[in-house]
Amino acid sequence: MRLIDAKGYSDVEVYKRANINRKLFSEIRCGDGYMPSKKTVLALAIALRLNIDETQDILACAGYALSHSVKFDVIVEFFIVHEMFDVFTINEMLFRYDQPLLGQ
Repeated sequence: MRLIDAKGYSDVEVYKRANINRKLFSEIRCGDGYMPSKKTVLALAIALRLNIDETQDILACAGYALSHSVKFDVIVEFFIVHEMFDVFTINEMLFRYDQPLLGQ
């Protein structure tokens, strides 16, 4: 959550860009011990426009990592590396390859 403040974004701006609802965002923000899913962490990384190193760091903090053997991870990583941070465009590609969508 400190990244939101450090990057100068508002909470509303981030959860809308991440395609997550306000209730889930509030649980992440306020819930002690709440552990978001990997999809949610990646959606937040996209919303915060994190580079690949920052994304890997935030994933590691949540106990996750990107894998080149998982199609979902490869697709999301491609968009991050190429600085394409539109969650809806990413979700279109994920849908095309029958992968779970970001946010939701």
